[in-house]
Amino acid sequence: MRNSNGEHTTAAVTIPGTPQGTIHLDQVPAMSIGDLLRILTKRKWLILICVVACFLLSLLYVHIKTPIYEATANIQIDPSRMGSLGLSDLISLTAGGGSDQVATEIEILKSDSVVMTTLAALSPEYQHQFAGPNVDLNNLENLEPHQRDAILGRFKSRLKCKHIEGTQIVQITFRNSNSKLATAVVNQLVTSYMLSNFQSRYSSVTQVSKWLSDQMSDLKGRASQAQKKLADFQEQNNILGTDASDNTTVDRLKLLNDQLTTAQADRITKEARFRVAASGDPQLLATLAPDTTLQSLQSQQADLYAQYAQLSTKFGNGYPPLVDLKEQIAKIKNQIAQEVRTVTDRLAEDYHAASEAESMLRNQYQEQGTKAYALNRKVAEYALLKDEGESSRDLFDMLQYKLQQAGVDAGLNSVNTMIIDHAKVPSTPVEPQKTLILAIGACLGLVTGTSIAFLREAIENNVENATQVESLLSLPTLAVVPQYNRQELLDIQSTANDSADPLAKLPHVVTVRRPLSRAAESYRTLRNSVLLSSLDRPAKTILFTSSLPAEGKSTTALNFAIVLAQKGARVLLIDADLRRPSLYRLLGVSNSKGLSSLLLDEESNGAIITPIHSLPTLDFIPSGPKVPSPSEVLSSMRFHEHLERWESQYDYLIIDSAPVLSVSDSIPVATWADSVLIVARYAVTPIKALMRTRSILLRVNAKIHGVILNGVSETSEEYYYYGRYSDAYYN
Repeated sequence: MRNSNGEHTTAAVTIPGTPQGTIHLDQVPAMSIGDLLRILTKRKWLILICVVACFLLSLLYVHIKTPIYEATANIQIDPSRMGSLGLSDLISLTAGGGSDQVATEIEILKSDSVVMTTLAALSPEYQHQFAGPNVDLNNLENLEPHQRDAILGRFKSRLKCKHIEGTQIVQITFRNSNSKLATAVVNQLVTSYMLSNFQSRYSSVTQVSKWLSDQMSDLKGRASQAQKKLADFQEQNNILGTDASDNTTVDRLKLLNDQLTTAQADRITKEARFRVAASGDPQLLATLAPDTTLQSLQSQQADLYAQYAQLSTKFGNGYPPLVDLKEQIAKIKNQIAQEVRTVTDRLAEDYHAASEAESMLRNQYQEQGTKAYALNRKVAEYALLKDEGESSRDLFDMLQYKLQQAGVDAGLNSVNTMIIDHAKVPSTPVEPQKTLILAIGACLGLVTGTSIAFLREAIENNVENATQVESLLSLPTLAVVPQYNRQELLDIQSTANDSADPLAKLPHVVTVRRPLSRAAESYRTLRNSVLLSSLDRPAKTILFTSSLPAEGKSTTALNFAIVLAQKGARVLLIDADLRRPSLYRLLGVSNSKGLSSLLLDEESNGAIITPIHSLPTLDFIPSGPKVPSPSEVLSSMRFHEHLERWESQYDYLIIDSAPVLSVSDSIPVATWADSVLIVARYAVTPIKALMRTRSILLRVNAKIHGVILNGVSETSEEYYYYGRYSDAYYN
């Protein structure tokens, strides 16, 4: 588009439903409940297959799984009957509470010694069932290490000991396919544990008194030595008392650390501004360090450039006002350069001052840190010596007091375990739990099927409807072009054979071959959407592009040009896809010369224009021979000058360009076009690709008019609503 002075402008794009300049490219709305139901309905057979498959696998597992029986016995372990020799208060302070003692007893119950005693006490029949006929469980210690570890591991994997919370009861269970073997193992394990526990406690309790007596003398010597070390340390380091929470050295270190952090941040900021300023760019300097003088000079320079550009289009270089403007521009440029150097010097001084301040604070911080570390080491060493002396003295006093009161009774409180329930032969197996397994299998199949459904939906996240395009891209869907069904293709072929119009014999020209079809009507809808959307400033140059190849942009551009020409408008269709052109094949014309020939100055303007005789108001320019650098050719001023001339000769210029994500050829053309139309193929174009295309075009201020959803399937939601209410008009 051009303003009143004939200058080309690139106005900001206004997208319906989106405030001007507030487009968020990467905003994706959350998935609604309707979307979830749509995905589940779409993949219902996949989900059903997964549910049935997992259910059948669960049924097979239940059928072949060997039944497992579980025998259970309950015993009471009383932590208070541990034979403390009158040292129960000391034990409670140093060895933990009753729950820890019960846990210890449980580990003893599952120990190798108790397990081996249990296996050796079983009857030969049960021994053979558990380990096989060739293994002697009475002499497990004489077996090979790997064989012994395998037997013990197999036994412990089936054994479970559980402390019932809030009680002194321990529940012992053992699982095996033989219910009688499981019962015999549990009962024998309890017996072996109680016998082993009694013997170990009786022998250990008789040694406590002698051991404590030996430890008392050694502990007394350590306490005296610790007190002497503490006194020597205080004398050597002149310490009368320390308090780590009230320390000016540490407080000053914290203060210096905060100041150093602030200085470092200030230095980094000023260094960044200085380095950017070193580039000498006045625009960047005006942003980093706002300066009224520099801004005023830049404003004067811009006004002078505008005056120079306006006069240079009308007068030659010798025109006196132009000479004066050149001198003024040169003078302003020198003044800007001087001001840039002044601002740069000021930023450099700020940076060096901040760097020096940071260096000074860092040196002070390091010196104070050295003092703090030295003081910290002394305080820590003093605290260790003090704690060692106090703990040794307190422990000696306590043991001395307790030992004077203790009475040695080797047999007292040696038994702390009581059997509550013996194990009984179970009547029903605990595994497999058929109902639970089948239910889990069905639920697992449902979860698996649903996960696969959503995974496939995420992988196949392609364009499926107009609502999806509008919600994700904030762009209107200008038209929905249906895919030809079999009956339409037969009707088109029949019409083509009977028609004398050359266009009617060409494939894909549905607007001529089948003017009353849904597809032809969709192109007319597209025409009306484009023409009626901006009545005050109608678009003359319309660019058709897409995200990826094979999305139907060339066919769409051709049919759109035809419906414009059918309306009586003078239309020029230009194939600007200089890499893989297809319009010349769709129209059945030669591509020996075309747009590339004109831009390379090999042909004249009139030689490359191919008239479409069936539509006198429609002309076509093929792409022409391939060129080595299409992007540079299309971005040249020569191409822009030809576009301006064609805009004055035709009502509309329809340009077919290359896909945006494949090559960059379309970008320079998009910046010149009055309207850009993006073609997306139903169930083929990825949503992310379409979003990326929009992002690229908006970044260069392209005027995106909307999206055309092409090739919509008969089974789609869009086709259903489009065809349901319009069949009467086409048949």
